[in-house]
Amino acid sequence: MASTFIIPLTTLPVGTRNLGPAAAGDAERSILLTIDRTVAGGLNSLTPASEVQADVMQSGDSGVTWRLQVGGTMPGGVLGNSSTLRVDLFPGMARLLRVTLTVSGPSPVAVAGSLVTT
Repeated sequence: MASTFIIPLTTLPVGTRNLGPAAAGDAERSILLTIDRTVAGGLNSLTPASEVQADVMQSGDSGVTWRLQVGGTMPGGVLGNSSTLRVDLFPGMARLLRVTLTVSGPSPVAVAGSLVTT
């Protein structure tokens, strides 16, 4: 069964922030992270000097340890309406997911989006 976890509109200062955790069902096999680039103060309104590193992490032990599932850098500048990352989940039960966003550059970045598991 698919689950959608909304990333509410928020402005992130330079630095790192974790969003989540959120539970992934036992039958869910993949994830899709989508970041909306078009929000006011978002990536499309900034220069390439500002960027967001997005890492999707998975835990199989209720959040004691975390393993990187997928990561990517999203630079500022007009590069479409959204940036996405997709990857398969590691199998297991009682899995948790979190998104770690690291903003670098001269400006805070507004983000909104979703993490969908299928």
